[in-house]
Amino acid sequence: MAASGLVIAPPAALALGLALLAWAWWGQPLIHVEPAGPAVVATTPTPALPAIETPRPARQAAAAASTPSPVDLPGLLAAPESALRASVHAALAARADGGRLYARALARRCALLAGLPAPEQPPDVNDARHQRAVARQAALAAGCGQFANSEWLALVNIAPDEPTSGDPLLALQQSDLDDTALLQAVMARPDPLLLDELGKRLLLRRISGEPTLYFDGQRFDTETDRATASAALRLLPCHFGLACDERDPDVWLACLRGDGCTSSRFEQEAVAAHALAVRVAEALRARELARFMPPS
Repeated sequence: MAASGLVIAPPAALALGLALLAWAWWGQPLIHVEPAGPAVVATTPTPALPAIETPRPARQAAAAASTPSPVDLPGLLAAPESALRASVHAALAARADGGRLYARALARRCALLAGLPAPEQPPDVNDARHQRAVARQAALAAGCGQFANSEWLALVNIAPDEPTSGDPLLALQQSDLDDTALLQAVMARPDPLLLDELGKRLLLRRISGEPTLYFDGQRFDTETDRATASAALRLLPCHFGLACDERDPDVWLACLRGDGCTSSRFEQEAVAAHALAVRVAEALRARELARFMPPS
């Protein structure tokens, strides 16, 4: 008798075929099948679960800002004014290290140049410092000319919907941290531009319900004392790497405004401000928080 072309599969093979068909149609079966062999125990320990509580954004910014940048961001502020666009791009490329704050400071120079008033008194054309200031003005005009006005304005103005969390320095500068947390973050990374941006906030404390400039047991209540403290805070970033010589727009723009041609911020301020700036810088480096906080 001739053999039939129909092959009858054994029960085990038929069951396997049905299972494969079900897998292809409905996906992985819900029923877990134990392996035939012994279970293999993993030797890599299971990582601990993260804490449930999420830090506040301001405190996250403080933690991120404590990491020094591998990029020489302060050096961008001393770069040639004619290379402004390259400096801005380099700063934005280092946003994770604080570059957005630096890009804003660089673009702000175009705003300062655009608003530069004519001097009340004619300048001394024989003054070498004034001549250098005029040369920097021309170089900055060339650098700002590499941007459309809308471009540098967008860098100067932080839009309400612009995320600041990607830049630790900008987030810290705009944070609502209390005095202690802010000072601790600054002490962890005393960035010169951040110090320049924070200004009076470093010494401003609430004493008896009133905002008061305070440091090292002294209240700066009188107009003269407040002026000394403000001048010291203006010099403070110079102790941490900010170019405060004739490359500083604060210096050469003052010369063009007719406010006097000097060679540095230090030449613009009184000796008392110099001494106070040194003391504040020492306290920041030594992380002496108590010198910034009035007794409770």
